[in-house]
Amino acid sequence: MRNRKKQETVENLTYYVVQTYRVAGRNGISADDPMPARDRDHAMRLVERYKPLRAGVVAFYRTGSPATGDWEDAVIIARHGKLPAGVDGLRDEDEADFERPDLDERDLKVA
Repeated sequence: MRNRKKQETVENLTYYVVQTYRVAGRNGISADDPMPARDRDHAMRLVERYKPLRAGVVAFYRTGSPATGDWEDAVIIARHGKLPAGVDGLRDEDEADFERPDLDERDLKVA
């Protein structure tokens, strides 16, 4: 009988990314390759390192299931400098998340 190794799967995973941008042409920017970060602190250190060297830098994280491919929207933990318009639409970490699908009218009370 074969001895099969048990495969472990991760239900939810959070990954951190730092994206830097360079000046490109007139009033434009160009994205560098994204840099993975080990955790939030590492992402923040990368932001501080690249702030004086790049036109813009943004750090964010995403949480989701690698098995199903379902991922939450990216959440920005730091931004600096000139960034593409698409970054403006992303939620910052300190913003309240009022979209709670598990709430219904019975959960809402008027003072």
